[in-house]
Amino acid sequence: MPTIDFVQLEPDFGCYGVNTPGAIIELRAIHQETFVDHTYLQHGVTVPPGGTVLDIGANVGLFSLALKRICPSARIHAFEPAPAALEALRANLALHGAAGVTVHAVGLGAVDDPGVPFTFYPNIPGNSTRYPELKEFDRARISADWGTSVGDSLYGGQAVEVPLRRLSTVLAGHPELTTIDLAKIDVEGAELEVLGGIDEADWPRLHRIVVEVQDLGGMFEAVRDLLAGHGFALNVETPEALAHLNYRTVYAVRPEVTTTGG
Repeated sequence: MPTIDFVQLEPDFGCYGVNTPGAIIELRAIHQETFVDHTYLQHGVTVPPGGTVLDIGANVGLFSLALKRICPSARIHAFEPAPAALEALRANLALHGAAGVTVHAVGLGAVDDPGVPFTFYPNIPGNSTRYPELKEFDRARISADWGTSVGDSLYGGQAVEVPLRRLSTVLAGHPELTTIDLAKIDVEGAELEVLGGIDEADWPRLHRIVVEVQDLGGMFEAVRDLLAGHGFALNVETPEALAHLNYRTVYAVRPEVTTTGG
């Protein structure tokens, strides 16, 4: 398995990540997305002081760390199943003294399962996924733009097995989580699986949801319709850097939260 190493991303901020050239480039892009552009905090998506946040698909923890800069009192539950990313996540939380972050070494999905197949990409770990077949679209587009050797290098995966939990199973073990102020979901093809693991009785707990979803095979429409059907007002953006790969970011906020600020 790949090793992790320290990377200096800006003069006053560094973090641990997978030690491959592609992973370091990806890490800089995620830093831009989370610390500079605040991609997940748009269209009325905010976190109140002391709010509860689910970082689903936490990777090495940059979203959690960026949110702690903005809202130091936030209580974060970070979910990451990939062993190398999980190691870096824990190292980064310790490095930056990020209190109030609970790490869950699991993926979220529609079922509880002690071990499911998972593909880890050492050269682009933020794309690691339970659904590697979906990444063939990305591989083809990148190969067309940059050459087959680049596509093959980035999407040369390693098979691992990871545990899976339904979100409602997790919530049942944390009765104190009566309100989820924000659920950020970035899970590389498993978005509907994550949302499918929420019992009807638990949906009212969720006040704001941001989902990055690829517009392939009707997935975007299914996510959009599911969130709208549960009473969320939606905004959709196409991230410029990911437009050629058909990614969309869905911002879902309950109208009553917008008016009350809760």
